Amino acid sequence: MNISSNIKRLSLHDSHFKNVERLGNNIELIFDWAKLENFNESGIDDGLVLGETKLRIKGISKEKFRGYFDGTKWKPISEPIDFVNSWEQIANTEIDEVSNQIQLDGMYSTEKENFWIEWSFKYENCVIEWNSHVTFTERKE
Repeated sequence: MNISSNIKRLSLHDSHFKNVERLGNNIELIFDWAKLENFNESGIDDGLVLGETKLRIKGISKEKFRGYFDGTKWKPISEPIDFVNSWEQIANTEIDEVSNQIQLDGMYSTEKENFWIEWSFKYENCVIEWNSHVTFTERKE
């Protein structure tokens, strides 16, 4: 299943990166799970807990990584970012479909240091794909 519009319904809170593949200005992000506010395209008004979730993002630009080492003080982080092994989990997901911008943040831990990381970028289009889900109601039962 997939959606390519109204993607701001997606929350990656407490999700982990399973894989990240870049090809030029395109990227494919795979997460262990995610939440979707609804799946109205299939007549489901209830929220969903998605199984493995894939974001296919095309046309990434204005990409920034910021490391917060001391409160609100930050410094730019240069790639490579170890998404899978060092980015502990996603804390916040902000998707602005008017300006086509995504921002993810969370704790980042290496052998040398721990800090808060923020990743933001603009995009041309995005598709969210998943193979399985349960509704919020089904999960509570």
